[in-house]
Amino acid sequence: MKNQRLPDWETHLVLRAQDGEEVAFELLVDEHRPLMMRLAMRLLRNVDDANDAVQDAMVKGFRAIRFFEAGRPVRPWLMRICSNCCVDEIRRRKSVGENLDWHENTLSDGGQTVHAEAEERVRRDVIRQAFSRLPMRYREIMVMRHFRNMEVGEIAVALNKPEGTIKSWLFRARALLKKDLQLALNAA
Repeated sequence: MKNQRLPDWETHLVLRAQDGEEVAFELLVDEHRPLMMRLAMRLLRNVDDANDAVQDAMVKGFRAIRFFEAGRPVRPWLMRICSNCCVDEIRRRKSVGENLDWHENTLSDGGQTVHAEAEERVRRDVIRQAFSRLPMRYREIMVMRHFRNMEVGEIAVALNKPEGTIKSWLFRARALLKKDLQLALNAA
């Protein structure tokens, strides 16, 4: 993994947050909130649930900041907390039997024909469904790698797993997704 020099301001904010300064923690989180929201949206597919997961992650992060080692990268730590909050929400949905419909709009730009737009929606739905059938750990690393453009080493740090494991999981996730999509296309 590449050596990363942390900005002095990040370490400074961590130390201030560890002393109980809420504003310092808010400034620290504001830098990473958009990434946390994108992760939550990819995993939960619902704006309200994603907002709740990010908010829960920030609360849990603030409570745990005193145990965080100043000088380490904050982003993987916060993203892991957010990911765990998303997993908790998915488990909660399953336990209460909520409908797991994905509430994501697919609007066209108006330049497509009705037929092309319909085909595009069907294709997106097939991909979305195949993606949602991946095991959670595979879905999570696919989001980290392909939607957040994280390097394998960054994912390994965020998930506290060896790089080799992450590479193996990425390979398996892609293979499962490819197989699922091929079956869906053959059935169509």
